[in-house]
Amino acid sequence: MSDLEVAQRVVDGALPGATVEPLLVSENATFRVRGGPRPAVLRLHRPGYVGDAAIASELAWISALRRDTAVPVVEPLSAVLVDPPTGRRAVLFAELPGGPVPDGSLDSGHFAALGDIAATFHDHAETWSRPAGFTRFTWDVGATIGARPRWGSWRDGLAVGVAHRRAIAPAAARVAERIAGFGRAPDRFGLIHGDLRAANLLADRGPDPEASASGFTVIDFDDSGFGWYLFEFAAAASFVETDPRLPEWAAAWTAAYRRRRDLPDAHVALLPDFVLLRRLQLLGWLGTHGHALEADPGFADGTVELAQAYLAGRLLSSA
Repeated sequence: MSDLEVAQRVVDGALPGATVEPLLVSENATFRVRGGPRPAVLRLHRPGYVGDAAIASELAWISALRRDTAVPVVEPLSAVLVDPPTGRRAVLFAELPGGPVPDGSLDSGHFAALGDIAATFHDHAETWSRPAGFTRFTWDVGATIGARPRWGSWRDGLAVGVAHRRAIAPAAARVAERIAGFGRAPDRFGLIHGDLRAANLLADRGPDPEASASGFTVIDFDDSGFGWYLFEFAAAASFVETDPRLPEWAAAWTAAYRRRRDLPDAHVALLPDFVLLRRLQLLGWLGTHGHALEADPGFADGTVELAQAYLAGRLLSSA
């Protein structure tokens, strides 16, 4: 049975008379919902990816952020919905005006806004009393590039061959060692959005050059979980890691983050490690998501270039 048929059946149960139309297929499938009391989007989870308690925990954090912070955040319109014949899970969200920021339009203002939002989320996560039964993924080294990568191994990534593996392996080993050595103290590891990039900011006007989150609404908390706070910058750099402006964008993100929250220089020094960690995670993801818009056979070659720059100490260097 197709995702479209399952999505329509879920909506029939939740909003009789409403119809669905395909929007995007990525980790999950999303659909526009028309004919209900308000425009909505249905997120249909792929089978077996996440359980009810984890989805409910995601929605609990979204609701708390909407209540406790000034950052505009997507509005859930339902609890976990279930399609009985297939067991598929789904959630309804309010549809938002505007659209995501295209990679080709990125500038320092967008990264400053992302840094500002990340710091706000991290402050909230540290002080929020999570409800009983709260559970989300842990994005540690093992779950990203180690022995149990949730999205698949970078070694099996899209268009990855023997030469790619040979070139990337030393950098992957160094990243794993350095980030594991960084540790999980509360000042560096906690609840994160996990995919806080421009594609998950909906904007109906340009970014504020003073690094405010105004003008953006944050969506897609599906990857939220426990990880390193610096991972949020690496996620912001997803699919644009080889852009020559990345050092400038890293500076903008860091400065905006620091206006809200402490970020020691010793932590900032690991930003290149996290950029490569995320890149390798994405390389593994593309190995099982050839349908994604981001699927590009040249991504493996770009990852080799990034690994070489990392080993040479040039990643995020403006020299």
